[in-house]
Amino acid sequence: MREHRRSGRFRRGIVYALASLLLLLLSQRPILPRPELVMSLKTVPTSQNRETVQTDSSVFKAAGRSFIIRPDQQGAQEFDENTSSLLWEREFGSIITTAAASENLSAWGLLDGRVFILDHDGVILRIIDPHQEGIASAHPCIYALAMSEQGESVAILYGILPQYVLVYERKSGFYSLSYSEELQGDLRSAQSAAFSADGQDILVKTADGLFYFDRSKGKGALLHPDRFAGEAELLIESLGDTGFALLKATTDERYAGIIRSGALEAYFPVPPDSFGLSASEDSFKIKGAEEDLVFTRRDYE
Repeated sequence: MREHRRSGRFRRGIVYALASLLLLLLSQRPILPRPELVMSLKTVPTSQNRETVQTDSSVFKAAGRSFIIRPDQQGAQEFDENTSSLLWEREFGSIITTAAASENLSAWGLLDGRVFILDHDGVILRIIDPHQEGIASAHPCIYALAMSEQGESVAILYGILPQYVLVYERKSGFYSLSYSEELQGDLRSAQSAAFSADGQDILVKTADGLFYFDRSKGKGALLHPDRFAGEAELLIESLGDTGFALLKATTDERYAGIIRSGALEAYFPVPPDSFGLSASEDSFKIKGAEEDLVFTRRDYE
């Protein structure tokens, strides 16, 4: 009888061990798209579908607009893409560290921690200065910057020791601080940040992980710090009204992902030569040395 009980405990132990091992293996697998997330992939030869890759870091393009950053990085100009004529130029008095633009506005983050908001003609509308609003950081600087399509909200990764995620809202023409989150770690290079197409969600790469902010609720949270914390390069592009496409790059690995309404829907490996990301309403493209990968999803609504 005792032998029978010992044999039963032994079999149960094996079952529990195998179950634990299976759970561990599953936890290490990529997050593949949900069954109801219809997603297709096609490859396009690079030679047949390659936009001109701009290697000149002085050129900044966004929202169908073209800007040139001066060689000393303390001023910028906008040019008409069709006529190459100069539309405006602006001096900032500090080195430009990052920029964002919409159809009618542009935002310029500076080494001294300020953000200049310009109208379509390059006229200064507002200057955002977190230090003047009581945000204490040993080294003020703008490391990431994003602006909603209509310019009603601006998101900033600000300062070192400590570093903050800051969200500003425009009310009666003025931008006021509406949200501040102090981070545990800090990054010391330009980072990616984006608004969703509907302007309600914000995603920022931070040292602690991906920081997600829901404007409608006024709440922020870190997403999967185990996957996105640290110095790994991360590109973020809006994908549909409430989604984002991601491309994470380490020394020898590349991963693509989709985040929608603050949830990680997909995360999977892509070829190690992947180097660029662009997204539209229903698809995103990852550039490669030999071919581009185009992922399409159809369940936005």
